[in-house]
Amino acid sequence: MACQLPPPPESPPPAPTTIFTIGDDLLLEIFLRLPSLPTLVRAAFACRSFLHAVRSSPTFRPTFHALHPPPLIGLFLTHREGEIPSFAPLRGRADKDHAAVLRGSDFFLTRVPDDQGCWNIRDCRDGYLLLHNEQNGLFAAYNPLARVLHRIPSPPEPLRELYILSNPQGSFRLVCVHEDGLQVRALVFSSDSGEWQVLPWTDAATINKGHPDDDDKHCLPPKPTTGKLVNGRIYWTRNDCVIALDTTTLRFSSMDLPPPMDGQKPFVVGETKDEELCMVCAIDHRLTVSVWVRRADDDDDDRVEKWMLDREIALPEIPVLKLAAASRGFLHLHLMARNEPNIVPLCSVFSFCLETAAAELKKIFSLYQYELERSYPYVMPWPSSLACSNRMNPRIATT
Repeated sequence: MACQLPPPPESPPPAPTTIFTIGDDLLLEIFLRLPSLPTLVRAAFACRSFLHAVRSSPTFRPTFHALHPPPLIGLFLTHREGEIPSFAPLRGRADKDHAAVLRGSDFFLTRVPDDQGCWNIRDCRDGYLLLHNEQNGLFAAYNPLARVLHRIPSPPEPLRELYILSNPQGSFRLVCVHEDGLQVRALVFSSDSGEWQVLPWTDAATINKGHPDDDDKHCLPPKPTTGKLVNGRIYWTRNDCVIALDTTTLRFSSMDLPPPMDGQKPFVVGETKDEELCMVCAIDHRLTVSVWVRRADDDDDDRVEKWMLDREIALPEIPVLKLAAASRGFLHLHLMARNEPNIVPLCSVFSFCLETAAAELKKIFSLYQYELERSYPYVMPWPSSLACSNRMNPRIATT
């Protein structure tokens, strides 16, 4: 009788697939579907594998930003010169991750010393507040999310305007402008070196070349007009041209304004969703907003950049709105309440997308007029803890 072979051993059951065993590519695809930056931060710090996946991909950050614009957390308000600014958080939505950002940060500026005089806000950008202590001539940059205060030595010259620019790794620069009669120059402070750099003067004739104006021989428009920082350049709109300062090369230049249109209001400089330079103006009698984009003309063999009318957007029939800013493809407008005796006028801030054919206004918040004039929106930056590094450690095991 033949022997029967024993049955083959049963194969072990396959290991279950969990969120911890999938590859980085699939994990990042899941993260791209998270609703906001605060939610991403919370998810990335759930374990070391998640954090490594976000940090090790150089393309993840721009892709995530294209899908989810950085969120507005609230506004810093300066009620009176010399007082510590207050903070008004943006409410009206049940977002636990947004609320966690508010609870875990120092928006009350408790780490800013209050025994050295009064601090005023000069700029708010990339997660930093640029503070100025006029009494003692001190400057400081404060990150409420990281709770880090950087003291800045006094600049070597008086400054007209200051702009703070940072990178995801946490370092920052101050790009400042000093104007003296018919000449202007830039001054730069680097947090890496801790020193100021003073650039050579540029005279008005060099900047104004090709844009003569008998009424204005100065480089920049008169105060209180300030510049607008868009994609690494600061732009000042004059009545005859646009003055630009490249914050990388630190060179001044000028360009033409878009062609004039009948009944138009002053231009607002901004950027489209694709980060193209744009200028927006309202045409009152037509209840429209015109969006001009500076790009190379496909019909021009030399591919010279010029202003091109991108679109006209119809406005709803409501009281006249004041164009305030154009940022990341959205236009922000102010609607002033009617002046009434013994009542402080209230101003509502609206926004709508520049990529649509008709304006669908969305109310963001309301402030009294005197508060709005000294308000600084705080937009959540990309945290330095999620920044991509070229010197990443090998993937950390989760066992």
